[in-house]
Amino acid sequence: MRKAVLRTVLAEHLEVLRRRRAELEHILSGESRLFDEGAQSQARDDLGWLKVVERGFAELLPKAWNLSPGHAPHHAVNRVTEAKALARGRATAAVIAMTLQQSDREHREDDADRLLVATALFRYLRDVLGLIETAGSEGDQKAVFDQIAAAGTL
Repeated sequence: MRKAVLRTVLAEHLEVLRRRRAELEHILSGESRLFDEGAQSQARDDLGWLKVVERGFAELLPKAWNLSPGHAPHHAVNRVTEAKALARGRATAAVIAMTLQQSDREHREDDADRLLVATALFRYLRDVLGLIETAGSEGDQKAVFDQIAAAGTL
């Protein structure tokens, strides 16, 4: 798979995650009076989880795939290609998580943090691929992104 396609898919999902993070930060800032304390508590939990998943897209996958940071080209990626890239990301996250848990390897200080990021990313991608599978046609892509953003902790 071409690196431009991988960068495009990563950039699209990072944008969704960042929009959702901005919404949660708005809720937690107290500027939104529509949410009670229970909703704010859930928003804090969602925000913590979202930041971990965002790190998976911004740090873990680009490093594993040897992608240079930066903005992706602005061209559309069809649903099948997107799903392939996300499935590759899910597999990469699973391999990283399994590798970090091997007892016979030399462990580093940041292994627990990297395991947290890889596991959160794997779960997010598993759920996103499930949404894409059930969404149907490419016309539903925006609806899938909106559903992902609204779901928070999928």
